[in-house]
Amino acid sequence: MELRQLQIFSTAAKTLNFTKTAVELGYVQSNITSQIQQLENELNVKLFERFGRKLQLTSEGKAFLKNAEKILQLSERAKGEFSPEIFGGILNIGVAETLCVSRLPQLLLRYRKLYPRVEIRVQTENCTQHIELIRNNTIDIALTLTKEINQPDMEVRALCGEPMAVVVSPLHQLAQKKIVEPKDLSGECLISSPEGCGYRPIVLSILKEHEVTPSAIMEFSSVGARKECTICGLGVAILPKISVKDELERGRLVELDWKGPSFGVKTQLIYHREKWLSPTIKAFLELCKSLEDQPVKNGCNRL
Repeated sequence: MELRQLQIFSTAAKTLNFTKTAVELGYVQSNITSQIQQLENELNVKLFERFGRKLQLTSEGKAFLKNAEKILQLSERAKGEFSPEIFGGILNIGVAETLCVSRLPQLLLRYRKLYPRVEIRVQTENCTQHIELIRNNTIDIALTLTKEINQPDMEVRALCGEPMAVVVSPLHQLAQKKIVEPKDLSGECLISSPEGCGYRPIVLSILKEHEVTPSAIMEFSSVGARKECTICGLGVAILPKISVKDELERGRLVELDWKGPSFGVKTQLIYHREKWLSPTIKAFLELCKSLEDQPVKNGCNRL
């Protein structure tokens, strides 16, 4: 017994005409007759009978119609659970802390308006941990900040470039320099993210390439802590510009005119190549395309 047969039977029970049933469902009449006969053979009953040229349901057909309609209704309800308007489920996202407080809120606001029944769980971890969490199927997808990711088992989508800002307190001595090169950071305290952060190795690689040795490195896992310590004048920080936008506008931090190499940091979306993309995940991936509005090299300034 197939759903198609039940649909044909239900329609025929309403039209009481196999020709009209064929037209309504887009089949040839012989197919309608054949499917009804197969259903009758399987049930071992007669569902329709003819009185002259008039088609009628048998008493068995009337009884079966109630069950057939219940099955069809349950089928539609089951399919409806995965329609964009009402589907639910759980979405597990790993996000770099900077993106969690900058780009993610507006993204989730739009997602929640479209899919209010989805339960969203967010973990803030570094890039290395995100990849392991994806491999362990602890999270579904991740948004991270780093250079291009080269992992054979990962699908990677570079969404947009993230301009980096070299920032100091307005009272810091470097705030008065018109141009700042890597060598100018020699002997300065570098306020840095911890190991595992996507853009930390990029920063350290540039300093090493130019033989720059900071006087010290202060590590903070919190972006907020790195900003506040920089504001207090403890040293120099290199952060995604989007994370210091407010502090720059309010004059609490000063962006130095960096003339060193480009940092090449990008917001990237990653998930496992073998991951089954549920409607819940596909919907989020679709919304993330809004970050691709501008070319990667130009950064992205809006959602």
